[in-house]
Amino acid sequence: MRFWSRAALLAVIGVIVVAAVLLTNVLPIRSLMAEQRRVDQAHEQLATIQEENAKLQAEADFLSSDAGVEMVARRDFGLVKPGETAYVVVDPNDEGFTPDVPTTTTPQVEQLSRPWWQHAWDFLTGRDLSHG
Repeated sequence: MRFWSRAALLAVIGVIVVAAVLLTNVLPIRSLMAEQRRVDQAHEQLATIQEENAKLQAEADFLSSDAGVEMVARRDFGLVKPGETAYVVVDPNDEGFTPDVPTTTTPQVEQLSRPWWQHAWDFLTGRDLSHG
């Protein structure tokens, strides 16, 4: 019987040694592997953010240029260069569409039919500003 108790004692000691090895080696390795995964994910996020940042920087650089300012002025504010004609395409199926038809065209005709010197006088006196 003494033989079995010695074997049992050795088995218990062996289990304790194996458990100690597992606790001191495997658990820290798992923690290190988990930390490495977090580091890899952080690197991926950093790469994505840097890519997005580069796109935004390129867009900011373009919008700071003359071409970018012109594009925004044309697209968002409907501005045109002198001599150009602006057209607005309206979808009649769009909700809230109300045709913008002038009720009378006589003021435009009146402006065109006046002699040049009246336009000049209106300009000098500021009368052209009060009409519209």
